Amino acid sequence: MITKIHLNFVLAGLGLFAVVAGSQAATISCTGQGYDISGNVLGASDCLILSPLSGEANDSTSPPASSYTVNTESFFGQNTWQFDGKFEVTEQTNSSSYFNFSGNGQSGGYGFTGMNNSMQFMFVLKDGNNTNLVAYLLSTPVLAGTNTYSTPFTSPPFSFSGASTSKDISRISVYYLSDPGGPSTGVPEPGTIAMLGLGLLGMGLISRHRKGGQY
Repeated sequence: MITKIHLNFVLAGLGLFAVVAGSQAATISCTGQGYDISGNVLGASDCLILSPLSGEANDSTSPPASSYTVNTESFFGQNTWQFDGKFEVTEQTNSSSYFNFSGNGQSGGYGFTGMNNSMQFMFVLKDGNNTNLVAYLLSTPVLAGTNTYSTPFTSPPFSFSGASTSKDISRISVYYLSDPGGPSTGVPEPGTIAMLGLGLLGMGLISRHRKGGQY
């Protein structure tokens, strides 16, 4: 039998795994009790909200692509998203090569300017204060002409203090899939890595005790 000290060590490792796994973010539906923000981007086929609702997550696009927020959280079941550019609503600057944008933090329009509209595109909308990222999966092919958007940062689903019922979009980030029909390439979650490490550690302890005859 494994000694008590090593058993306690393994149990502590399991506890650490539970904490790590439990800390992972998740996504929730854009429709729920008293709210439906799924249609706030015309031409979208699906929508999700990163939870918790007050998480204020940053839409990180720091290289490599595997570390993008949308990839670590597997938005729409994919973790191979590529970053195209963004529309900074407050500054009215746009770096997207596939879309042009107009409007303000409450509402506006967008149009597809690329040649290949059979690609899969996604918009990620950010506000920040007491909200979280909202993502819209665009229909394929992208709708022609000018389409509209309006802020999804409303109460509900988000909870705002005072009399505020909506907040402005600060940024719209554009992502695409190079191979929208291809399988998602798995990026190990931290919890999965922790469990793998714990399993390897346990195998090593068992092997060590077998060699030492401590059963």
